[in-house]
Amino acid sequence: MKQISSDKRYNAIPKLNEKKQAFNAYKTQKAKEEKEEERQAAKEAKEKLYEYLISHPHMNSNMLYRKTNELLESHKEWSVVPERDRKDVFEDAIFFLSKKEKKEETELRAKQKEELAILLEDVKEISYKTTWADAQEVLSSYKPFKNNILFENIDKEDMLGVFMEHIKALELDYEDDKQKKFAKERRAQRINRDNFIKLLNELHERKKLDSTSLWADLYSIVSKDTRYGVMLGQPGSTPLDLFKFYLEDLKSTMHEDKKTIKEVLKQANFEVEPDTSYEKFHSIISASDKTRGIDKGNIKLHFLSLLEKAEAREKEAQRAEERKLRRKEAAFKHMLKDANPPITAEDEWSKIKSRFEKDPAYVAFSDDDKSRSKQFKDFAASLEPESNSDDYSEKHKKKRHKKEKKHKHRAKRSPSYDMTGSSDEDRKKKQKKTEEPSDEEKEDNKRKEKKSKKKSKKKKKEKNTHESDSDDDKKRKKSNKRSSDKEEKSGESENESDDDLSETELEKRRKKLLEELSRH
Repeated sequence: MKQISSDKRYNAIPKLNEKKQAFNAYKTQKAKEEKEEERQAAKEAKEKLYEYLISHPHMNSNMLYRKTNELLESHKEWSVVPERDRKDVFEDAIFFLSKKEKKEETELRAKQKEELAILLEDVKEISYKTTWADAQEVLSSYKPFKNNILFENIDKEDMLGVFMEHIKALELDYEDDKQKKFAKERRAQRINRDNFIKLLNELHERKKLDSTSLWADLYSIVSKDTRYGVMLGQPGSTPLDLFKFYLEDLKSTMHEDKKTIKEVLKQANFEVEPDTSYEKFHSIISASDKTRGIDKGNIKLHFLSLLEKAEAREKEAQRAEERKLRRKEAAFKHMLKDANPPITAEDEWSKIKSRFEKDPAYVAFSDDDKSRSKQFKDFAASLEPESNSDDYSEKHKKKRHKKEKKHKHRAKRSPSYDMTGSSDEDRKKKQKKTEEPSDEEKEDNKRKEKKSKKKSKKKKKEKNTHESDSDDDKKRKKSNKRSSDKEEKSGESENESDDDLSETELEKRRKKLLEELSRH
């Protein structure tokens, strides 16, 4: 006020409050301008520092911020920028330098490869038979390679890649020359094969050859023709091979038969399911006029393939549903584990569930609060105090004590225990017999071990997976029980997986289905 009250422009605004408003407006405008100037100055300083860093001779992509700070702390471009902005500019510069170095390296490697490829074409000592070791010796004594500065730091892998491409080109040239030499022979052999096929066509037209013909029956007719004699001794397909190929062509209607069957099924709006019977499938196929000329064996084979696909689809759907449920359970447990404040064993689900109602894992897990409550109880049980662990150790000791008693009782009942009346030799013989089990007992023990392993796996799966009350979960459990019962009855080997069917099992299934279908 003292500085501007003597100015003539001070009285331009008569009221004091208006003067105060004008002063405040001026002050805010001036502050904005000063901030903008500071921002522009900081931006220019960052840009100058960026340009300075990428053009500095000592800077490279492997430079650390600490070393750069020691190197440039006295430079004006470095010290003007605040440390927080300085780190961002440094990271941008390092990123740019790494890209630049990679680009320069790729350009240099490309140039080295191009020059080396041109050089190898001039080296006459290298042929399509030359090995990489021999080529290295030749190049080490070759002056145009030794005196060229471009090849001083060339990568060995790049050299090997160029050499392999050069050798491939030489091999192609050699093969072209070789093919030209034997072109006439191949042409003559092809003409002989074509003439023999014409002979087979003639026999087919005369109805002496069909899809069920045997070579032994046809040999007496074919061997008298000169077109068969010319084929003997030449490389490639033999007359017997051509005869077999010709029969395969006659039997190649299977693909067309499949197309016809698919059209009929599409028109009938029928799809093969895992429980579809062959009688139902055959009744739909035989009802159409299009399938009258189709072989029954082709219909059976196509039915088996469709049945296998349906079973695979059903298994995949079951596995997908199980994986989805496991992911939801894991997310729900993770939500409980990361709760803040942490959950204790004394907490009740009805009191604390309001904390998680908006969590995505809570919403996605299940619409039924019973399943959430059960999952919470399982989680809370794992958080019980150490006193329970003492009870568990006592129970475990009691179980071990019972097992030891059982073993002693079995030992007393065994024949090796009652050997007091016999001689020492008889005792030793009997002990050997009891100690060495027979092959049948070994096989029984192995089967029992397999069954116990499978049962333990099932128990673990039942503990980890959540039992839902919905109809979809019940169906899934039934299907899992069926598959486990089938695995126990079939006695599969340990190497076979539970999810995917092996080729041998598929072959067994095909044979069983074919036998069942042949009975109908």
